[in-house]
Amino acid sequence: MSEPTGPESTGPHQSENSPRRRPRLPRPAPRPQPHADPALQPERTVQSWLRTSLTMTVVSLIFMRFINVFQGWSVAIFVVCMGMAIVAIAMQVRRYRLGAVSIRAERGRPTPWAVIFLTSSVCLIAALSIASVIKISLL
Repeated sequence: MSEPTGPESTGPHQSENSPRRRPRLPRPAPRPQPHADPALQPERTVQSWLRTSLTMTVVSLIFMRFINVFQGWSVAIFVVCMGMAIVAIAMQVRRYRLGAVSIRAERGRPTPWAVIFLTSSVCLIAALSIASVIKISLL
């Protein structure tokens, strides 16, 4: 069977040449920007903290790979590393809001505790990784 052509195929309210119209949906209201320029420092800082947290997560998963070598220690290190990654992300949410407010107010205030936490977390994970490599190489 062939498809019908001509005026009977377009429907009773459409002509041959008119396109089929879809009902218009209301557009959502634009979200307010936290500051005037969305490419400023807070966005880049958020991305770098997220990359660091992702790295911490991957390293913690690598510890789970060696569960047969370290037994319970692998699970403990995994939980600690995942906890530090989650805390780092939570701290960055707060830091982002403070950074956006400081840009609007044109007055910045450093948050050294978050940087100290992240630095000590990365150093702890590095030390645990080095210790695990030494232990595996001695086996």
